[in-house]
Amino acid sequence: MEFLRVEISAMTASFRYPMFVVSYQPTYPVPPVSTMYGLLSAVKGSKVHLDEIKIGYIFESRGKGTDLERIYEYGIGDATKKPVHRLGTNIVQREFLYDCTLTMYLSDVRFGKYFMNPAYSLLLGRQPDLAYVKKIESVNLEKRDDVVINHTMIPFTGEIPGQVISLPSDFTDTAERKPLQVKAYTIITTPQCISNGYFDTDTGTGVYIHDFTSAGKTER
Repeated sequence: MEFLRVEISAMTASFRYPMFVVSYQPTYPVPPVSTMYGLLSAVKGSKVHLDEIKIGYIFESRGKGTDLERIYEYGIGDATKKPVHRLGTNIVQREFLYDCTLTMYLSDVRFGKYFMNPAYSLLLGRQPDLAYVKKIESVNLEKRDDVVINHTMIPFTGEIPGQVISLPSDFTDTAERKPLQVKAYTIITTPQCISNGYFDTDTGTGVYIHDFTSAGKTER
């Protein structure tokens, strides 16, 4: 089956836990699925919905560090017994991954033209986590019954060991973003064998392909 393989590099990346807001901000070792669809929307310049394209990805980094960062906070104070809108600053510790490589597999090879001339900046997390495209190729993936995968995130089935988290698969592009298809995922950081995967014969790498195309139209 023909797929587009896109290799993306970044000096740093950070995929913040949504439940951590202040003080300490850890990072997931691999990006969530929603980050991948956000990246596709950025390069295309318009919203890419879950049912438009199948994706697979592998994310690797050389290590992890922690940085001190000043953030801006907006809230309502009550210093004069009346609600007062305040803008302040705070210091947080933020984890980040460094020397990062993201390999994406896309079922629609026409996306190559978007990656050659992205509409918006490519980010692997926050605004400082700028990324760039290293290579774009059309490849054939073989569907196999037993494939070893690593450094990715797959839907939770209870059969593959790994950290289990509940995350949206995507978000709407409205002013007040709403989560789409919240489900349990398993973070894969050690080699694991799956029965419904694809194999990249060029690199000798197993790939899990996320397929939302048969689940019906997502919210527009």
